[in-house]
Amino acid sequence: MNNKTNIQQLAKKLAVKKHMSQKSAETFLREFFDAIIQNVTAQKSVKVTGLGSFKLIEVQERESVDVNTGERIVIPGHTKLTFTPDGALKDMVNTPFAD
Repeated sequence: MNNKTNIQQLAKKLAVKKHMSQKSAETFLREFFDAIIQNVTAQKSVKVTGLGSFKLIEVQERESVDVNTGERIVIPGHTKLTFTPDGALKDMVNTPFAD
């Protein structure tokens, strides 16, 4: 399950569905993603109705073990971006696996 989709592929599908040029669709998608990035950076969370919520969370530093050497190491704290799908999107994706 290693199917990756890039902006050009999304733009092509959007252009066909909405009867617009692929360039306009790609511009729209880039602006949409930029708006999400700017808002989540400034406000720590963004909710897009029908899609889901993007949120920045702080991860504390923690100890672990280097699997190559067995040596104890410290993984530094960092900021992580999380995504929680909206209920409708979650249901649509999970419907084929409901049995």
